[in-house]
Amino acid sequence: MRHSVIVIVLIGLTGHLHIEVKGLTLTKSENHTISRQIQSLETVNLPDIIKNDPKYRIDCNPDIDEYRSFCNLNLSVNRTLHTTNQSCTARGCIWDTNIGLGVPTCYIPIEKGGYILKEEPTQLSSAITQYILTRLSTSLLHIRSVTSQSFVNSIPTTRANQFSMFGHDIENLKVQISVSGSQMIRMTIRDANTERYEVPVPIRWDPSASTTTASAKIEFQMKKTMNEQVGFRVQRTDSQSILFDTTFFANGFVYDDQFIQIITTIPSRNVYGFGENTHPTFRHILKGSSRYGIFARDQPPQGTNENLYSTHPFYMVIEPDGQAFGVLIFNSNAQDYKFDEFDNDKAMLTYRTIGGILDVFFFAGSSPELVVQQYQTVIGRPYMPPYWALGFQLCRYGYDTLENMKAAMFRTLNASIPIDVHYGDIDYFQKRLDFTWNQIDFDGLPEYVNWLHDNGMKFITILDPAIDSEEKNYSTYDEGEKANIWIKWPAHRNIQFNETGNRNMIGYFDGLWIDMNEPANFDTNKEQPWNWNLTVPRNESWNLHCPVALEPLDNPPYKTAICGDYISDKTLCMIAEQTNGRERIYTHYDVHNLYGWSEIIATLPAARATENKRSVVISRSTFPTSGSFGGHWLGDNIAEWSHLKYNIIGMLEFNLFGIPYIGADICGFFGNTTEQMCQRWMQLGAFSPYFRNHNGNNENGTKFIEQDPGIFSPTVVASNRRAVELRYTLIPYLYTLFYRVHISGGTVVRSMAHVFPTIPDCWPLDEQFLWGSSLIIAPVIYENHISKSVNLPWTERWFDYYTGQEIITLNQTVVSAPYDFIPLFLRGGVIIPHQQSAMNTVKSRKKPLFLIVALNKNNDASGDLFWDDGESIDTYDKMLFNYFIFTYKSSGLTIEPWTYKYPQMGNEIKLEEIKIFGMNKNLTRILWNGQELKPVEQWIFNATMNVLHMTNLKLNMVKTHKFVFI
Repeated sequence: MRHSVIVIVLIGLTGHLHIEVKGLTLTKSENHTISRQIQSLETVNLPDIIKNDPKYRIDCNPDIDEYRSFCNLNLSVNRTLHTTNQSCTARGCIWDTNIGLGVPTCYIPIEKGGYILKEEPTQLSSAITQYILTRLSTSLLHIRSVTSQSFVNSIPTTRANQFSMFGHDIENLKVQISVSGSQMIRMTIRDANTERYEVPVPIRWDPSASTTTASAKIEFQMKKTMNEQVGFRVQRTDSQSILFDTTFFANGFVYDDQFIQIITTIPSRNVYGFGENTHPTFRHILKGSSRYGIFARDQPPQGTNENLYSTHPFYMVIEPDGQAFGVLIFNSNAQDYKFDEFDNDKAMLTYRTIGGILDVFFFAGSSPELVVQQYQTVIGRPYMPPYWALGFQLCRYGYDTLENMKAAMFRTLNASIPIDVHYGDIDYFQKRLDFTWNQIDFDGLPEYVNWLHDNGMKFITILDPAIDSEEKNYSTYDEGEKANIWIKWPAHRNIQFNETGNRNMIGYFDGLWIDMNEPANFDTNKEQPWNWNLTVPRNESWNLHCPVALEPLDNPPYKTAICGDYISDKTLCMIAEQTNGRERIYTHYDVHNLYGWSEIIATLPAARATENKRSVVISRSTFPTSGSFGGHWLGDNIAEWSHLKYNIIGMLEFNLFGIPYIGADICGFFGNTTEQMCQRWMQLGAFSPYFRNHNGNNENGTKFIEQDPGIFSPTVVASNRRAVELRYTLIPYLYTLFYRVHISGGTVVRSMAHVFPTIPDCWPLDEQFLWGSSLIIAPVIYENHISKSVNLPWTERWFDYYTGQEIITLNQTVVSAPYDFIPLFLRGGVIIPHQQSAMNTVKSRKKPLFLIVALNKNNDASGDLFWDDGESIDTYDKMLFNYFIFTYKSSGLTIEPWTYKYPQMGNEIKLEEIKIFGMNKNLTRILWNGQELKPVEQWIFNATMNVLHMTNLKLNMVKTHKFVFI
């Protein structure tokens, strides 16, 4: 959202609230020595392609934007130099211009770079081994970044073994390898002599050795090259597949004070994850790939390689045999990555960061779902949203008045479109001030919120992290000043002291929506912000300027592949100081990417404290572990057709990242949508866990059109109604999926590759997806298309969700998809709970339930239902819930209350009807708990489609029910 005032920016509040994160504890390794052993490293011979093919050369001038594509937004002056022979050889590298496009002219020799084993490994415990490494090459005397303004041309000729890219290489490294059970390995690489910044986010890691060697699924091996450079390898113990191996590119392992690089091979080209970025496909494009930056930024997704709002350095790989593994690089500094092709059927990753340490976790899988579950044992399992948060939600930046806000709501209600949540964006604030409201333009807002509550709906407000320091009698600022919680300039370099007289750095609810928490600041280092208010008399232009010419934090030798001239572009100065509330001071350079995380974990307890209810927090900036506290939306997207696919890819990626409560701004934030686009997007949005229609204000003063679902033509409004009603009938199933991942970990929205990893045709699919493992959603995402190409794997039985007709044409097929229709398919073997729709979830939760049973090839099926009050905190831990098991087997269906601890469900909610798809038998009788059901009145069997429909059942869910089909 857009501020036009000078502000002070808050730090994360975690330290002041002293929040105890349940289930997330940071375990420190033992540091006593148990034993020593001598280990001779195996030598790996480099393949000829590494030695002979120029495309595998390691770039020695990564700080020069000559051969790679950085995000070029706002780029003007800081990336204009080019590599020269002199600058290249001054680093100890080789200069060669006789190469093709895209190949570095300056590269690291194979015999230089990297580290060698310095001493014998030390066994710190049965689960932890430590290695000490030292640099192979010697450092240069006067090396500097060629982008530095103080670069000199008089660097002497390098000696044979001299090599350094930036001149501050860490000489000795300490590598700790720890295992946790049989499926996880952690490799932590630190400076052996000096403490460096490490990510302060609490995680869970319990070093524990496998009971036997045979039980370990993966193992770590340290290898070496002919030049003694060490390589780090992680390998499967069953298939011997090498999951991670830096040995072939050991010369590219650099551990400089502000530049860390590691390059690994990958045993497959099916690579997913890493972000947050806009990827054109879910499976990474390797040929001609882009380098992507990871650095939280107020950056609308535009479909190129720009760095977006969140930081998630986690990727998953599906191997050729269908096994999967995952890798987390736990680092919070600015970083970038590039996936490329390697050899015939493999891939490679070049990863760089400009601070912290290398802390790498490996997850053996071997299924994609197991990979994510293992990852979540480290970062925490997903948050359980309240039931109402799965309903439809409506927002606009630019209502401007309460009358306009109400008009959008009543258009929705008058069109009989269900809705649960209305939002207030910053336009309802007084002068855009947090924790205020405009009592003129939004006169009557408290009464409107009360009206929403009285009618079963909720109101969510926005909060930005920027607090105005110039507004008189602003209690929010005054309270912050008393608590001294502001981000600070360093005492030794306070550029704004003459303006402020202090060290404060200044720059321009049922639930809470926290925005702009990258944190964002408009046009840092420019003369004035883009939204400079020319109507306010001021002596001169003003903006936040960082010491980019003097400070290595604000102008590091390698900026990473992120947008802007400087790393501080659109945010705060990197030398800013933040505290954890316990006297530990961090630079913004290190913890920038943690700002959103620190806000979300402080906001959820505050939101819950108001009414002691579960509440919901939606954050634009996130980091690993954020999914345990709330959700994420995909930012300020655009009303363009391409963004429907970005919506799908973003949902799939954030489910891998451990944040399944995810969605996009339906119909687009920027720009004017069209009826057809919004119609199709509402259909897609109905299957986004976070289901919100939200659009922006204006462009160049021209207001964007309204796009609430009730404003369009009658046919489109009717289509929108059907999409939302369909969503509401499926909320019991969606809520149960969230219950499963909350207690066991995993994903809610899944790719086809995730569910069918052994089927190669599924690996690249990203225009259809699943809820769980059994409901395929196939939205139309292209303009004027009225058919949809869908892949239904031949290994399963598949049914039309709406009719129960079994699909005979499997694998790739084309189905009809009129404008008012979204194709859905059920996989045989599942039982899905439903509930009749109503105008909001308070009303729908009182409606009758119904089941859809889809039989597999063995004529079996199963499912479940989780039910609680939908809003209390920790109902699972407190055993205040009901859990039902549904089983179809041997011509019989059993409905059983496995746990029944929420009696309020009581007699109010009945199971009214059951549909069974794929019954390949002619029924003559149905027995329910020994009693015969009446044909026609209580059941009808369609022999043409093999669909049984039982109605008027009125089953009490407290009891066990058994059906026998004869």
